[in-house]
Amino acid sequence: MTMRLKRLRIEQLRQFRQPFEITGFEPGINLFTGPNEAGKSSIVRAIRAAFFERHRSTMVEDLRPWGDSAASPTVELEFQVGETPYHLSKTFLQRKRCELRAGTARLEGAEAEDHLAALLGFQFALKGASKAEYWGIPGLLWIEQGSAQEVHDAVRHATGHLRTALQASLGEVAGSGGDDVLERVRGERELLLTPTGKPRGDYAEAIERRTRLAEALTALDLQIETYRQQVDTLSRLREEQVRDEAERPWETYQAERQKAQLALDAAAQLEQQLAQDRERLRQNELRAELLRQRLLHFEQQQAQLAAREQQLAAAAQALALARERELLQRRQGEAAAQRFDAAREAWRLARQEDSRAAAQREHAEAGQRAAATHEALTQAEAAQTRLQALRQQALASRIEATDLETLRRQQGRLHELQVRQEAAATRLRYELEPGQGLQIDGESVQGQGERLLLAPAELWLPGVGRLHIAPGGSDLGELARQQAETADAHRALLQRLGLESLTDAERRRQAHQEQLSAIELAEAALKAHAPRGLDVLRTEHAAQAVRAAEAKQALERLPPPPDTPAPPLARAEDELEQVRKALDRCRSDAGLALQALAAASAAHEAASSERDLLKASLQDASRRQELQQTEKDLTDTRAECGALGTSIEVRSAQLAAARPDILRQDIERLGRSAEQADKQFRERRDEIIRLESALQVAGGQGLEEQRAEVARQVAQLERRHAELQRRALALDHLLERLTAGRGALTRRLQAPLQKHLDRYLHLLFPQASVQIDEQLTPGPLTRPGQRGPETGEFASLSYGAREQMGVISRLAY
Repeated sequence: MTMRLKRLRIEQLRQFRQPFEITGFEPGINLFTGPNEAGKSSIVRAIRAAFFERHRSTMVEDLRPWGDSAASPTVELEFQVGETPYHLSKTFLQRKRCELRAGTARLEGAEAEDHLAALLGFQFALKGASKAEYWGIPGLLWIEQGSAQEVHDAVRHATGHLRTALQASLGEVAGSGGDDVLERVRGERELLLTPTGKPRGDYAEAIERRTRLAEALTALDLQIETYRQQVDTLSRLREEQVRDEAERPWETYQAERQKAQLALDAAAQLEQQLAQDRERLRQNELRAELLRQRLLHFEQQQAQLAAREQQLAAAAQALALARERELLQRRQGEAAAQRFDAAREAWRLARQEDSRAAAQREHAEAGQRAAATHEALTQAEAAQTRLQALRQQALASRIEATDLETLRRQQGRLHELQVRQEAAATRLRYELEPGQGLQIDGESVQGQGERLLLAPAELWLPGVGRLHIAPGGSDLGELARQQAETADAHRALLQRLGLESLTDAERRRQAHQEQLSAIELAEAALKAHAPRGLDVLRTEHAAQAVRAAEAKQALERLPPPPDTPAPPLARAEDELEQVRKALDRCRSDAGLALQALAAASAAHEAASSERDLLKASLQDASRRQELQQTEKDLTDTRAECGALGTSIEVRSAQLAAARPDILRQDIERLGRSAEQADKQFRERRDEIIRLESALQVAGGQGLEEQRAEVARQVAQLERRHAELQRRALALDHLLERLTAGRGALTRRLQAPLQKHLDRYLHLLFPQASVQIDEQLTPGPLTRPGQRGPETGEFASLSYGAREQMGVISRLAY
């Protein structure tokens, strides 16, 4: 059956204040052209208002011409549906009226509008302006500018009318006896699986508990592996500690350092002897030079007497300087000795404080062990208290599984009886004119509405009479009786259990299960904190407290700490060694200064003697004899200088071979090595004590027993999970098969529409196909591609392709 518009007349509508008429519509496409504001959109709005708006609606103010408050927008349409001619006239706002002539019949007002809606397949809004969801078939076929691609909502609004036009409905398919089985299977499946196939309920709980216990098992395996690794590490550390205790490598380094120190001391002594020889050589060279000068100046003794006096004065000045230097070096040596005494005292205090630190570490470790046992004891007592409280709560919230299952069956039975009553009841719909009313079983009703009659009812029409309506189902009384009995039994069971509804029972059951799980966790926590029992843990805590007290007493027996903090032992030893070296250097410098003083004194005495001798020689008759003696002394002095030069060369070679700079580096390196070896020995000893304590604590936790218990629970949950998984898969497979059967019936409904839609689709996309869902809406599109068939959603097409699809879809509908 087709519909064709033949004539249009509008008056007092927007810019058409005067009557405007269009006639001669041809079958097919009719085009309206004109500039902007010519009235094209107003003509479209007038046609839509004539069909979809109530003539009494107050939501059509947009039809009124601008500035004309007395206007009465009027639309007249002549159209033909099948072989029947129709004439529709509708006036809005001021003189509201509606008239419809269908052939020889004439209808007015709401009756005309309702007849037109039933004829064309749309609805009117209950109140307010007309909306797209009420437009039905005309709304599906109505395309406005820019909305051709928006086909899905239009199809959804017209689905009911489409089903009627195809002489079937999904409601009839869903109402078959097989659909009851489908809903029951779906309900059973929903207890175990979500709509997307994810576990839920007991199935999800089993998976979660299995995962949680598997993680606990993995954690226990990791703890056991860590325990074993710590045992191996402890064994290795003990072997290294025993080896170091036997070999004592730091003592070897110290011995080598002492040996290097002795070699350095020998080199220092050799250097001192070399300095003495050089000083003697210098003195002898000076004496030889004096002797040479004496010989040279024997002939000029009288002339050089004044020079001798000057030399004597210079020798006296050098002697004074040598005495000042010797005094300074002696004072520096005394200061160095005082610093050495202070460094030795600091070293003694450092050794004392190092012993104190070791005792404090022992006391701290003992305190930590005591605190750890106290913390474990506190947590174990708290876990025991919580376990007792949880057991009392679980006992109070317990509900029998049989009672819960009975409540579920009763609830399901009540729902089933209600559905059956509604299916067998009579539906009474009414739409009354404004101001009109009627009575149903003595109750007055007006306007629009619907009643579901489960029992015989009396309908009174004012001015007409009474209607007696009896529901057609013969088993309504039996259904009501069964519903009452089931409801009474359901209420009685709820009262016995002290519950308000099945939901409360489910919550109590869930709370009980959670409390049982909490009890298991509390028991595990108690066992973890006190694996051998609270009494053993209390005894262990008392023993640790005694050890801590003993360590404290040992610490108190040490001498009081100094007023100023003592330096670290290693630094004190280094400082003592440095001060000792500085003292040795000061003593060496003092010796050199003393030698220089002796030389200066000798030089002064020599100068004085030479002057006196010069004077005496000038006055002594034995001058020749003295000259001879001088020559002899010069020869002896030169011989002694040669011997001293040879000695200096030998000792210089020996000093170069000794390499004191390398010896100093060896002393420093060996000292650091000894300190590092001793530090490593002490740290390894502390690590052994820590590992022994950790292994003692871990060994008391019973990790192997805990793992065996958790493994047993995991195996039990694996069996439970497999059982629920099989049931879930079976229900999912059964639901899939039932849905497939239901889909076959749906495809029979879709076949006529699919045929037309494919025919128009091939004009746009050759060899393509589109799927239609249960709501008769176009779904995914499949078309040939470069790599074979391609499937995509309607929304992923280009804007132009979606517009074309929207047009051809409406042609198919």
